[in-house]
Amino acid sequence: MGNMKFVLCVIGLAAMVAVAGVAQAAVIETQEWETMPGLPWSHNTPPVIDCAPTGGSSPSGSCALRMTYPAGTYSSSFGGGRLERSIATVPNELYVGHWNKYSSGFVFHPIGQKMDFFIFGPGSSNQACGFSNGTLGCTNQIIWGSGTTNHPCNMGGGCAEAKETNVWHWIEWRVKMNTPGAADGEFDLWIDDIQKAHYTNIQLNNTTESGGFKSLQHTAEYGGGGSTLASTQYWWIDHTVISTTRIGRPGVGGSDTTAPATPTGWLLQ
Repeated sequence: MGNMKFVLCVIGLAAMVAVAGVAQAAVIETQEWETMPGLPWSHNTPPVIDCAPTGGSSPSGSCALRMTYPAGTYSSSFGGGRLERSIATVPNELYVGHWNKYSSGFVFHPIGQKMDFFIFGPGSSNQACGFSNGTLGCTNQIIWGSGTTNHPCNMGGGCAEAKETNVWHWIEWRVKMNTPGAADGEFDLWIDDIQKAHYTNIQLNNTTESGGFKSLQHTAEYGGGGSTLASTQYWWIDHTVISTTRIGRPGVGGSDTTAPATPTGWLLQ
């Protein structure tokens, strides 16, 4: 379909509408990454709109967001680009889903490579989701309490699908904030609607903090050492969905053909 749907489930919204028969959320329509200045994201210059992705479009439409990792990129830089979306309601539980693909021959960083970054507010805690030491998962960053801890795939035989190249997969993360000072936050991961990770020991809030997530980033940070890339490579993202309820893989058989309803009264920055 011609539009990418960016979805946020607004707390307190009286009427909820269905998204492709899967998620229950208020739908906010934007163009499918065709006009970057019109999108409800802040961004730096490396991301581009790619309307002919190598290997074919995502199941949700023609154009996709493309992050580029140029040859010679220093591994601790944001060489691939970054976008950030503010969330006015600052929920304490957040789901993020999107179609995801890497270019043929993609070289995954051996130490750290971010995909989606949950930004905490108020305070300085964050949850970085992506690859850590070659394994997909989420890592607590800049936190109080337990320190930086990786939470890799621990269900369903690992996450080998996430490193397939030139193939679209639906990635969905869930992060739930902890009780202030307690290690009882939660993290879940699904790939193509198959659960791959589940944790109930996440600690983001310290004893004096009780806030939730203030924004979400797509970030192509590629780092953890002094190496550089020998050749240029790409990461594509499409049909980003942010919700406070479970999203699920859009459509039937990966095909999303149901037009969303136009929302009213949604609360976004």
